[in-house]
Amino acid sequence: MYKKLLDQADVIIFDLDGTLYEGTEHFNLHVDNLKQHLNDEKKEKFQSIYDQILKGDHPVQIGKIYDGKRDIVWTWDPFTEELTEAHNWEGEVVNVQDAPKTIAAHEFDFKNWVPIGDGWWPPYAIARHFGIGTDVIQASYNRTKEQMAELDGYLKQTPGLKGYLKELQQGRRLIVCTNSDEVDAKRLLKFLDIDEHFEELIPSAMKPVHTKKHFSYVLEKYHVKPEQAVSVGDNFMNEVAPALQLGMRAVWLTDAKEKPVEHNQYVLTDTLAQ
Repeated sequence: MYKKLLDQADVIIFDLDGTLYEGTEHFNLHVDNLKQHLNDEKKEKFQSIYDQILKGDHPVQIGKIYDGKRDIVWTWDPFTEELTEAHNWEGEVVNVQDAPKTIAAHEFDFKNWVPIGDGWWPPYAIARHFGIGTDVIQASYNRTKEQMAELDGYLKQTPGLKGYLKELQQGRRLIVCTNSDEVDAKRLLKFLDIDEHFEELIPSAMKPVHTKKHFSYVLEKYHVKPEQAVSVGDNFMNEVAPALQLGMRAVWLTDAKEKPVEHNQYVLTDTLAQ
């Protein structure tokens, strides 16, 4: 079904990390890098929490919001932008008197309000919980991205993707919009041997804060109506919800079996090509 949706598009905007290459081993590498800043006891606790998250047995989950000021986790509706419920790290519901009732995507500052949109962010939240500073976390992230290109097994080309992109390229404009910086994004696209298939790269995009701004720019630049454009990504808050809000369509790359929000303008799939 997703291929029919892409075939009908004039412009397709792709995410990069978690979308144009396969594998999740790099998240474990990031966890290992972060743990190096803790003593042995906290390393074990860090790993235990991360294992719980992967099993779905912890309040920190994809689609939640990490409140860095209060060190709690919020349930957030990406359409109404309501903060509906808060949990502490033991999974208990907590009553917060001084928190706003809503928070808009443009208010995410990635310090006090952090959207947990994909696999990079649970390790971030755990690190913050254990007192690791944001500058150290960023350095670990940068190091992990470097290791992914240097070490075997961390960057896996999606079988058939290069040929599928070449096919999609005929009569369509393919764009990459990523939170990775320009140097990193270009390195990854070249390493994956798919850089030639994209007309434009939008790096350091600060999604989801600026997602709609970037998408609106693409619609205006290429003179296409929202319904003629499709966003493809693995992060519901970064790539899917903003596209739907603009009237675009979307493909959500996910292992989820059910949609968090019912909407006929997007589809779920666990792979982009075979």
